[in-house]
Formats: sequence, C-alpha cells, structure tokens
Amino acid sequence: MVQELARTRATELIAQDVLVHVPGFVSGGTTARASKLYGGTVNTSYRVETSAGRFVVRLHNPEALALGADHEREAQLHAAAAAAGLAPALIHVDASHRFMIMEYVAGALWTSQDFGRADRLQQLGGALRTLHTIAPPIVAPFDVWAVLERHYHRLRELPEEAADFAALMSRAAEALRASGTQGRARGFVHNDLHHSNLIGSERLYLLDWEYAAVADPLFDLACILAYYPQAADHADALLDSTRLAPVATAEMLRETTWLWMLVSYFWYRARRLTAPATPAESAIEQSLRQRLTRA
Repeated sequence: MVQELARTRATELIAQDVLVHVPGFVSGGTTARASKLYGGTVNTSYRVETSAGRFVVRLHNPEALALGADHEREAQLHAAAAAAGLAPALIHVDASHRFMIMEYVAGALWTSQDFGRADRLQQLGGALRTLHTIAPPIVAPFDVWAVLERHYHRLRELPEEAADFAALMSRAAEALRASGTQGRARGFVHNDLHHSNLIGSERLYLLDWEYAAVADPLFDLACILAYYPQAADHADALLDSTRLAPVATAEMLRETTWLWMLVSYFWYRARRLTAPATPAESAIEQSLRQRLTRA
C-alpha cells in the first residue's frame, strides 16, 4: 500500500475550498478523513476518505513551477494517460492549478530494487510502449535544452561553481547532438519515472505527471537509467520492450542518460537555492555529480 501518516479529520489538513471538490464531502462536515501520503519532494498529497470513496488531493507548491513543472500540460496529459488505463482517473483540476483531485489507487509502490529486476522492467517497458503510442492532446512544447538553460540561469547565483556548471553545459551540448534526439519522432512521455511514481504489480499505474510532455520517447528510458544505475544491465531489453531499438542505439541511450543525469542534478542543485536539502536529497545530488564526472 502507499505509505501514509495517521488519519485525521480532513478539514484539519485541507482547506474547505479544496475539499468541496472531493466527491462525497459535505461542507462543514466532520466525517471525511484524511492522511498525508509519503513521497513527493515539492508538492503535498493526501488520501481523503468520504462516503463516496477514497481520493487523492494534491496541493501544488509554487516552487514546482520554478523547477520546470507545467500543471496545465500535466492535467491534459494525465487525463489522456488515464483514458488509456495508465494513470488514476482525474476528478477535478483547479482552474488556477493550486490543486488537483484524482482517484485513489490501492497497491504497493515500487521500490528502487524493482529497477534491477528484469521482469519488472519488462512490465514497465510494455507500459511505456503503450504510453509512447498514445495520440496526445496539443500541449505546450517541451525542450530539454531550454530546461537545462533555465536551471543554469538560476544556478548562476552561485558564482563559486560557475566554471563547473559551464563545463557541464558544454558537455551537455555534445551529449544532445550524440543522443540523436532530433531524428526521432516525438511521443507521449512521463519524464519522471521515480519508484514512488509507480504503483501496482499485475496492473501498473504511473503517478505524478507534472513533468509529462510530448518529447523524445528515449527520455523515459534515460530517466530510468539516470535514477537507477542498476537498470543499466537491462538497457538493451528496455530498448526492445519499448520498441525503440530500431531508432536508438545503445550509445544514443548512454548519451541521453548522461543528459538526464544533468537535468536531475541541476534540479536538485536549483532546489537547494530555496529549500534546505534533506539527507536523502543531498545523497542523490552527490551521487549524480559523481556519475556525471565519471561518465
């Protein structure tokens, strides 16, 4: 099951103007219960139980926008993924994108160990193959170089690291050319395949679509390998299961993975400009920096 904190009265955790959009919630009532869900570095999610069932309320932190999230694009792509059975159904999307409400999916979250298992990666590869072939709605464009430049611009607030960041951007330009991304057709990508965003065993659901986009499908595989080095032993199988092998070589995947490690590293480094890092976040950031250097 998704890990959560103790249940309490929903109105003690979530504002009434949000709760009124949860099915079964009665304004001013005391029967709705809520519990904070673990996971999520920036936003905060709650499971809410009412007479109509169980739902997830996710409250958006404005900081996510500075880190590259696009909640308008997210809502459109999440809805398309839900229609294909790959994501929980959306119940309500706030017009100002302060929050969103979706169905609650029961099941076991993946763990980092799952990314070293051939059977689990085969299952994920099949889900991604389906995702990449969905005809997505017309959404705001996604440009990985623009994402890097946006982070890089913010990181200039740290002049003592300027030379290091500039060298990484120079290497990124080489990786972008070598990745072959310009030659591949765009597809529907999740773009943040962290284990906390995957739930289920027999049926797999993908959660948290705030970085979803229409982009190079190889980005999803690079995201997996950037987050989980243990999956590298199964890189060829991932290329086969997603049917990307005919259009992407192993070398292209390695270069795209390096690029995605840099996206992740810049994300964590930029986040520390406004919020202190937890020990876990610091460890991830340091690991990414070491891997970038070794690669």
